[in-house]
Amino acid sequence: MINEYFSQILYRNRGLDWFDESLEIPKDDDVIFDLKKQAIEEPYEGEFIYKKNSIFLETVNADEFCRRGMYTALFGFLFGGLVPFFVFFLVVVLFDMIVDGFDFASLILAFLIFIGITGLIYLVCNAHSAWDCFTYRHAAIRFNRRTRQVHVFYTPKLGGPRSYPWDDIQATITTFDNGGYFVLNILAATPDGARYYDSFPVGGELVKYEECLGWWEYIRRYMEEGPDSVPEPGWYHTDRLSLKESFLRWFPLREMKRDKARGHDIRYSQWRMVLMSPLLALFSLGHFVSMLTSRKVAWPEEIRRVCGEADP
Repeated sequence: MINEYFSQILYRNRGLDWFDESLEIPKDDDVIFDLKKQAIEEPYEGEFIYKKNSIFLETVNADEFCRRGMYTALFGFLFGGLVPFFVFFLVVVLFDMIVDGFDFASLILAFLIFIGITGLIYLVCNAHSAWDCFTYRHAAIRFNRRTRQVHVFYTPKLGGPRSYPWDDIQATITTFDNGGYFVLNILAATPDGARYYDSFPVGGELVKYEECLGWWEYIRRYMEEGPDSVPEPGWYHTDRLSLKESFLRWFPLREMKRDKARGHDIRYSQWRMVLMSPLLALFSLGHFVSMLTSRKVAWPEEIRRVCGEADP
């Protein structure tokens, strides 16, 4: 999955049992929030939620949420779309050789076309789009109130899903992609708080720091005070295959409707969406293809059981 791309690069020298190979927590100026202390008065759910019930809160991973479909559109469509054309030219050249007889120049041309096809297939399989398709439909993160754990879904390439104690979590707010957005980043730390096993961005990018702080407060309050202490999401995200949902992922119509109801000026967002509509439509189709070629998340039986989804 897309969220595993940088993890496999950063942790390529680690084994699959990450609990035996903790890393030193980097020294920076990010504020680490207190799990027991209110961060802001009003919680904000940001529409990053897949499921919410009395046992667990399932959210998206920011890397997966903010990029899914983009790489398929930019790389998969481009390189994959060129393969049929190269195959067609190769067939034409080979047909001419059969009809007109062997020709050394035609043989060299056929060889070069074959190399081109091989190169394109390699790019499709190894570019970023390879992390976007033929995987799982979303990178789920579950906050389990019953067991006070955080379950993070990973593919078998990174050892499969893992569970961390909620009381050892360290949460900070960082900038996303070095841009003007903020994202909630969580460290699964050791009990002494000096080292960590894993880090993952939860939710998605937010324009205002206060909104990101409210998103953290939503999670914190859910875990510490219960599901009734936080408002219901404006809408739930879904991992079902839906062309409409894929377009709504990249065309922020629901978000603009929500912001307008909150009294925000959305004229700039509307104009930007209109100007970027061709690119957004391409990303939406990429999102749909990405979902089409991927399968639903299947949590292990143990995690499903502690989340109340399987018999004890």
